[in-house]
Amino acid sequence: MVKKIVDLIKSKFLWVNILVAIFSVVILVSVVLFALKIYTNHGEAIKVPNLVGLYENEAEEAIKHTGLTFEIIDSVYTRDAKPGIIVEQTPNQGLSVKDGRVVYLTINAKQKRAITIPNLINVSQRQATYTLTSLGFNIGNVEIIPSEYTDLVLDIKYNGVSLKEGDKVPDGATLSLSVGRSDSVYNGEMVIVPSLIGLSINEAEKIIANNNLVVGYIGFDNPQPSTDKEKLSYKIYRQMPPVTEQVVPGKRVDLWLSKDPQKLQQSNKKDDDFF
Repeated sequence: MVKKIVDLIKSKFLWVNILVAIFSVVILVSVVLFALKIYTNHGEAIKVPNLVGLYENEAEEAIKHTGLTFEIIDSVYTRDAKPGIIVEQTPNQGLSVKDGRVVYLTINAKQKRAITIPNLINVSQRQATYTLTSLGFNIGNVEIIPSEYTDLVLDIKYNGVSLKEGDKVPDGATLSLSVGRSDSVYNGEMVIVPSLIGLSINEAEKIIANNNLVVGYIGFDNPQPSTDKEKLSYKIYRQMPPVTEQVVPGKRVDLWLSKDPQKLQQSNKKDDDFF
């Protein structure tokens, strides 16, 4: 048995096969390493260009000869950046990457975000100004109008249109305020309250404004109107202050509206009895 093992070790056939096997393994490893080098572009790298501050078409032009591609993955809103401009990229500028790598981009929203107007009516001018500027608005014209209360915001307008709580306005918009001043500014001038009984809310608001007064509380009887058009079918049956009372300019006029013919008839009768 020992003799057979010794003869096998001395056999040329054995050593030839061992050498062939070793040579085959070396060749195989070399081929695999060479293939991996080609596949991974070993030793070759591309520096990522700076795409921040460019528009999408400009980024496409800047990257098309680099061997890289890009993909827009997100949109954010940055007030101080131009709409549609690239504000962030991954990988960052200057990093070395492989050919074909995707550069992920975040762009600034192409439209300004809309901000909801809070309820600032009857809030002090200072507080309203602070709140609106904190939300991102600018304050433009401040109109002073007669009021029984001084320094309270009576109206907020955007492009000449009055705003109400819940309205949405573009970020950075310039708003104007109407701020009340007491009757002391107007040398004791008084206003006679007009009759608003039987009118719609739109008709009443115009008359109140023309008489240097301010719309106060507005109450609709049940069922409550669900649209502006439906509100027009409700008529005023009660007002406070009452008709012909003398009040200071800027006095608030409270209104109650209904579709009940009986309430409207009773209100008209009271006006007739008064005169």
